[in-house]
Order: sequence, then C-alpha cells, then structure tokens
Amino acid sequence: MRVVEAVTSQIPREEERERLRLGAGEPVLRLTRTTYDAGDRPIQADVMLMPAGRQQLHYEIRLGPAQPG
Repeated sequence: MRVVEAVTSQIPREEERERLRLGAGEPVLRLTRTTYDAGDRPIQADVMLMPAGRQQLHYEIRLGPAQPG
C-alpha cells in the first residue's frame, strides 16, 4: 500500500474563505492525498483545505528495499 500527496498554496474562493473564517487575501494550503492498495489501485482520495498561516506539515518517510513489481 502507498500514499501520494500533493500540497499547493492558493487564495481561497469566497465560500472557502467564509467557511474557514479567513481574512481577505489570506492563503490556504490544499493537500490532495491518494491512497493505493497493494495492487497499486487507487482506493481512496482526500482533499483537505487549511489556513496556511495556522498549519505545520510534518512528514516522516521510511525508505526501504524496493517492492517487487
């Protein structure tokens, strides 16, 4: 199983700004995550939107031997 994430920064749309209670021009982070099963088929997709000034992204990446495939 594996997970692929992409993080971008952007100015939110008006509805997003209101829901997150942001000031005008305050940026957000958009994290898109796709989870794949052992057969490398996508099984879940998530999109998270968060105020950029209130977040810290922390990643732990374990490297090991390549999986046969």
